Amino acid sequence: MDADARAATVALFVLGLGLGQPLMGGAADHWGRRPAMMAGLLLGLLGAIAAAFSNSDTQLLWARFISGFGFSACMVVPRVCLRDLHQGAVLQRNMATLSNVFAAMPVITQPLAWALGYWFSWRVPLLALVAFVLLVIFVSWRWQPETRSAGTLAPKWGVWFEVASDALILRTCLTFACANAPFFVVAAIGPAAIKQSTGVSGGVIAAILGITYLGFAVGNFWVRRNASWSSNRLINQGLCSIGVSMLLFVCTLWWPNLWLWSLALTVYAVGQGIVFPAGFSLVLEGRALQAGVASAIIGTIHMTTGGLVAWIAGSLPWTQAISLVWACSVVTGLAVVIWIWMKPVVLDPILESKV
Repeated sequence: MDADARAATVALFVLGLGLGQPLMGGAADHWGRRPAMMAGLLLGLLGAIAAAFSNSDTQLLWARFISGFGFSACMVVPRVCLRDLHQGAVLQRNMATLSNVFAAMPVITQPLAWALGYWFSWRVPLLALVAFVLLVIFVSWRWQPETRSAGTLAPKWGVWFEVASDALILRTCLTFACANAPFFVVAAIGPAAIKQSTGVSGGVIAAILGITYLGFAVGNFWVRRNASWSSNRLINQGLCSIGVSMLLFVCTLWWPNLWLWSLALTVYAVGQGIVFPAGFSLVLEGRALQAGVASAIIGTIHMTTGGLVAWIAGSLPWTQAISLVWACSVVTGLAVVIWIWMKPVVLDPILESKV
């Protein structure tokens, strides 16, 4: 596949992850956490099998979209289960632990997928995904508990609008989406951009990208250590780290050095690792009965924004290195602007108590 088609596979997979979350969130609130997870995993498995045996670029693109749509359950249900069981500092700490799991996987899977594709063929990493999903389906079916409160019903459309129009939730979701969009840009065109900029081999780039995900784990550890702090304070710190990383990305345009790229990616990953669990905790904290809806809304905005930005970055008429830097810088700037200026209205506590 050419570079544009490769970027499209990532973008469509991410769009599937985003567009599938409203359905999975509603299903988790209505039928339960376990049924929603099982249905999503089975649909993702079908997409993974179709991708592994696809015979054209078009078939592969659609298969990846279907996979993402099904696997969106894995983005919604675990966080909903945490909200069912915990709140406050405990919720924030456990949300950071869950994010650490997400951080650990790319460290292993990205270099492994590159090696399997290099040694064998592009189908082998997808077949490995099929085998892994089968394992996850068995584990989920055998051991996943049902944490939904008995008697919970599917949310009405009015509830969806109420949650989505909540000023605090909307502000957090938009900030969260723009702050995390650079991750999808790096996933889509990062390897090609770094290779174009520095000339290093694909294996080295895959290893570097895998290692820099450890920065995400560092950010998660910071949230765990300071879980008693407010989510707002943690998000402020994460945005500062992301802002610094964007300055480093811009510097790569003049000093295209592998170590500078690595530093920029690591600093960004630390900031993302702080914003990720803090943002989800802030949105889910006040939504016990609509946890599936709340998780789906932030996830949908997150994934949809990331997929669209990655697609746009891959289509810009510049070199991929320039496209990566400027796309990431613009969405990061939007995150800071939204967080600073789109503040929810907070009533005077004294006046509110009288009312």
